[in-house]
Formats: sequence, C-alpha cells, structure tokens
Amino acid sequence: MREGLTPIRQQYLRIKHKYPQAIVFFRLGDFYETFDDDAKLTSRELEITLTSREMGKGHRVPMAGIPYHALDNYLARLISRSYKVAICEQVTKPGETKGLVEREVIRLVTPGTVVESSLLDSKTNNYLASLVMGEEAVGIAYVDITTSEFDTTQVSLQRAVPELERLNPSEIIASSSSELSGLYLAAPVTRLDDYWFEMEIAQKTVLDHFGVTTLDGYGCGNLPLAVRAVGAIIHYIEETQKGVLGQLTRLSTYS
Repeated sequence: MREGLTPIRQQYLRIKHKYPQAIVFFRLGDFYETFDDDAKLTSRELEITLTSREMGKGHRVPMAGIPYHALDNYLARLISRSYKVAICEQVTKPGETKGLVEREVIRLVTPGTVVESSLLDSKTNNYLASLVMGEEAVGIAYVDITTSEFDTTQVSLQRAVPELERLNPSEIIASSSSELSGLYLAAPVTRLDDYWFEMEIAQKTVLDHFGVTTLDGYGCGNLPLAVRAVGAIIHYIEETQKGVLGQLTRLSTYS
C-alpha cells in the first residue's frame, strides 16, 4: 500500500483487490463512486462525467459516480453489456465506530445472477450455467435464481451445443483450464479455479448444501460431470449472492 494515501483510499484499494474483474460501486454517502480504470469505464459506458479527487499527497484519482437511488438503471446498462459489478455498501453509520465507516461488498452482480425484476425480461428465464468438459461428455448445471429452478444433466459433446442453445444462458462458469471453443458459446464465460470443479470438492459442496449423505435421490449420483457442474455453481452463487442459496432447495436431473 502506498504511503500517504487517505484512509478511505486504502479501504477502497483493499476491497478492489478482492474483486479485480468487477466494477466496484463504492458507497460514499448518497452516491456510488467508481475510481481509477473503473471510473474511466463507467464514464464511457454510462455517459457520466469523469472527474478526479485528491486521495493522498500528490495522488489524484479518476472518479465517476451515480446517485444511489438510480442504481438499478445504471446497473442494467452495465449488466446488459456483460460487465460484473460489486456493490460495496456502508455497513456502519457515521459515529457508530471510531474512525472510518466500515464498508464491504454485499453482492456481486453478474449477468447470470441478476434478481431485480427491473433488470430482467419477464418473458424469458435468466439462466446461470456451469459446464464441465469430459472426453466424450459434458456436465451441465443451470440455475434461475429468480425462480429457484435448478437442473443438471450429462450429455454427449454433440448434444451439448443444441442444449446450450436451448437454455441460452446469460452467463456461463467453467474451470480456468477447460477448453470450450468447440461449443461456440454466445454468453460471457466466468472462469473459476479448477479446485471448485474437482469431484471430491464439488460432491461435498452439493451434499452439504442439501444436507444429505448421497446424491442418489437426485438422480445424479452416477453422473460425475453433472455433479462437478452442480458443485461449482453452488460455490459461485454462495460467493456472489449472500442469502440466495437457501432458496435452492431442489435439484432435478434430466437426460
């Protein structure tokens, strides 16, 4: 951390470090502010004024902000262009704690995890999909957070393409090492560490989520690629959407 930075600048940099791939909307009073490259991007994409602010001796930072009450409108424009936005809120009030107001990211909004009705097309599902590639098959899991629909399947490579076209997901998650070029994906792909797609880890994630000791009752006990896809998608939702997992109480397996 550079010396001479203001406390709020240091706080922002700590938070931004955790969300390098997202635009951080940093709550300051009645505004969500963006800084540095995020500010330049939001200024361009949202057509808002780019300014700057002194945040330490000799340290002037690019800055662009939106009123907090206009969040949904601006959020919709960014999400529709496949950007991810980390919503960082003030979690304490001025005067409640000594020094700086505490802030934390309460939600990471991505194309596949939108829940606000104002940001969605009411006539179509908004699917978040997870893919696991095998030598001859593909594991697919998908969720619509707004309806709690949660399904999985394991299909041949040939069937995977039309199945994904049918689902038309808004966002796809896959392991950082998987090769997806043959699937001709239209949706943005979010890469996660391979660890979350490992069979042992994914299976434990699924078992823990549903509070069971076997997956046989869900029809996917003998479909390892499907189980890995389900485990990874549960992890991703847990990381990005606080409090949403409790809504996902059912899992259907289809062929």
